[in-house]
Amino acid sequence: MRIRPDALELYVTKPGPCPYLEGQTEQKVLTALDEVSAPLAPLLTQRGFRRMQNMFYRQQCPSCRACIATRLKLKDFKPGDSFRRVLKKNAQLIFSVDAPDASDENYALFSRYLKARHDDGGMTNMSYTDFIAMFEDTPTDTRFLTCRDGERIIGIMMFDELPDGTSAVYSFFDPEQEKRSLGTWMILKLAEYTAGTQRPYLYLGFWVKNSPKMAYKARFQPLEMFMNENWVDFVD
Repeated sequence: MRIRPDALELYVTKPGPCPYLEGQTEQKVLTALDEVSAPLAPLLTQRGFRRMQNMFYRQQCPSCRACIATRLKLKDFKPGDSFRRVLKKNAQLIFSVDAPDASDENYALFSRYLKARHDDGGMTNMSYTDFIAMFEDTPTDTRFLTCRDGERIIGIMMFDELPDGTSAVYSFFDPEQEKRSLGTWMILKLAEYTAGTQRPYLYLGFWVKNSPKMAYKARFQPLEMFMNENWVDFVD
């Protein structure tokens, strides 16, 4: 059965405090996917939406357009000096692409990460049942990029497989390994994996220029931005 995009129900959330820019008001337009409508996930991603569990959303803020969806053009991507240093520093690490696994080990790693990096966030007290729902109960073609140091898992990036690339959804890592830049390393390895499948894009989510948490994406070039319902070359 083919699902038409206009069959999706879209909702607008109530305004609330922006998590990225102090003093701004956030508002989202979102839709929920299930097993029937899941084939529309690639189209939504291409239209600037991001996935959060079974919800796809993009910002529809009343007075701000700072959140801009981005994707990395892999054909022309060449790691610069800083990225090569990250790769060299972590040369002993290996990665694998696996089915999502809400194991006890991964949950413990996730909990340590949240406590160290996002102790005041809404996910900090996420139960094991919630963890399973977030990482295994998804309507999309989801995978884990698993980072290992020997036999030990020290980082995981959850991503979605798409016809034209991959979409990074969420990552976490051992907070004691923070100086190794594992978040950057996993993006580089996801770019390597995706380029190896001859697909052109790695979707990186929203870039927010003046947000310390989101501005880093501009380091990955050449980047495209979704603006005025079109993908255009990145302009800072």
